[in-house]
Amino acid sequence: MKYLFSSVVIFSLMLLLSCSGYGDKVTFDGTEVYYKDNVTQEMATKTGEYLQEMGFTDGSAKSVQLTKDSVYNFRMVVQKQFETDTTKDYSFMALGFLLSSEVFNGEALNFQLCDNTFKTVRNIPIEATSK
Repeated sequence: MKYLFSSVVIFSLMLLLSCSGYGDKVTFDGTEVYYKDNVTQEMATKTGEYLQEMGFTDGSAKSVQLTKDSVYNFRMVVQKQFETDTTKDYSFMALGFLLSSEVFNGEALNFQLCDNTFKTVRNIPIEATSK
């Protein structure tokens, strides 16, 4: 009995410690869309559906996170090279403008490039667009 109790306690602690803090999650074709901080599941689903519609969700593992403070933050895990390499910034900006226009009703947003723990390494501000 003592062994069973110890096992349950250890399992519970492991489960508690393994919680990511990345928020709740919806998944589209291998792309994880985490959401927290004033973002609803409805908005996360709308984002995932749009990413799916445009071919971003292609079955390969990708992770994005939505948060909101004064503006929406679209946070995307990128390869380490893009922490300093700006050659893909136009592509990131284009995706940000499309998300702003098609998902976030033309609101400004921050397109944040993140490491694999969602620590922001670079921010690309996207101005509000008129729809």
